[in-house]
Amino acid sequence: MSDQIAIGAVRTTHGVRGYLKVKSFSGDTEHFFKLSSVFLKKNNSSRRFEIEEIKPNGDQLLLKLKGINSPEEGKLYSGWEIWVPREMGSSLDDNEFYHADLNGCKVMLKGKSIGVVNSIMEGGGTDLLEVILKDEQMKFIPFNAVFIGPIDIEKKEIELLESWILD
Repeated sequence: MSDQIAIGAVRTTHGVRGYLKVKSFSGDTEHFFKLSSVFLKKNNSSRRFEIEEIKPNGDQLLLKLKGINSPEEGKLYSGWEIWVPREMGSSLDDNEFYHADLNGCKVMLKGKSIGVVNSIMEGGGTDLLEVILKDEQMKFIPFNAVFIGPIDIEKKEIELLESWILD
C-alpha cells in the first residue's frame, strides 16, 4: 500500500485572492481541516504547499495555499490532485477503498486474471476502473456492485462478476 493517497482535486479558483475550489474524493471533508500542508500532483509534477486557510463551500471546500495569491496563479493547478500521508486521509468504512489501493490490482474472472487496474476515473454516476487486459486492450468497468464482486486489497485482486461488460 502507498504511504500517500489522493484525497481530492482542485476544480477551479474562487474570488480574487487565489482560493481554490476543491472536491473531496471521499465526499467527507472533515479530514481536510486537520491538514497543515498538502502536495499537489499532476502527471509527473508535484509541489508541496502550506495551507493558509480552509473554508466550507457547499459540498466542496475553498483552499487557500501559501504562494497562490491570484486567480491566474490558482488556475495553473486546476485538475491537480491533492495528496497527503495515508494517516491524514478520510477514515474508511467497510467496502470502501482508496484509489491508490485499487491501482495495480489484478482483475479476476472465474478465478483467472484477465487484466490489471491502471487507474480510476470519474464517470457519470460512478467511478470507472480503467483496466488493461491481457491482450493490451483498455476497458472501462463501472465500479459498482453490479459488476464488481469481492475485493482483496492484501492479494491485490478484484473479482469481476459480469464478463459481458468487456465486449
